[in-house]
Amino acid sequence: MSDKEDLTKLSVRELREVIVKLGMPEEDAEKFETKAPLIAAINTLRAQKVFESPGQLKREREQYLSKAEKMRAQLMSQPKVRILVPLGVGEKPGVIKLVYDERTKREEQVYVSGAYLPVQLNGFKVLVAKGRYQEVPQQIADVISEAQNMTAEAGRDFLIDRVDPETGNPVRDKLE
Repeated sequence: MSDKEDLTKLSVRELREVIVKLGMPEEDAEKFETKAPLIAAINTLRAQKVFESPGQLKREREQYLSKAEKMRAQLMSQPKVRILVPLGVGEKPGVIKLVYDERTKREEQVYVSGAYLPVQLNGFKVLVAKGRYQEVPQQIADVISEAQNMTAEAGRDFLIDRVDPETGNPVRDKLE
């Protein structure tokens, strides 16, 4: 019985049995007195079962983890670049330690204190301590560099020192 039409041929009692098989407690199923809400609830539960099957969730998790692991391997094979992420106002230099994890049999980053910048690519996260030089894979350095460049460029059109495109003179001259 997968069609809505098949459900309409069942009695309220039979529909209650179907909804209980789908996981609804019997006491809740007994509260339904008409077919329409029962059929709607059955269709909803069936749809949820399709999207939330344990096998599907497990496959999605494995795909996500494998994607993160592929990114990890790619990043770890890249040349390392020494970078410095500046501290923000009131921030303290960050401390990130590498600790060997027996479970995964590799070194993992562990946050200790201070400010840090998390960079996540395809599910793999790298913590970059602020206010200290740190070696990171080239791709991580590129992402941080691009973000800093965008921040530096933001608002440049509103600076008082900009050149007015109409006159070719600094905007500051108009204000004095």
